[in-house]
Amino acid sequence: MSDRSKKLGPRVTVSVTPGDYDTLNALADKDDVSVSWVIRRAIHEYLQRHYQPARPLRQPASERRPVAPERA
Repeated sequence: MSDRSKKLGPRVTVSVTPGDYDTLNALADKDDVSVSWVIRRAIHEYLQRHYQPARPLRQPASERRPVAPERA
């Protein structure tokens, strides 16, 4: 495994429309970065906005232990 693949992780291949490709190139040129960097950043921002980790399932009430009443 190369140092680069260790740093970045697995590869993903995506096909885009010619118009989107031109727009990605324009954005990359404007900021003097690679198209790959723009796409990685876009994926990162999308995941930050939309990913919600799964919450642990609550145990059904019928399976919960009864709670002892509080003493005064």
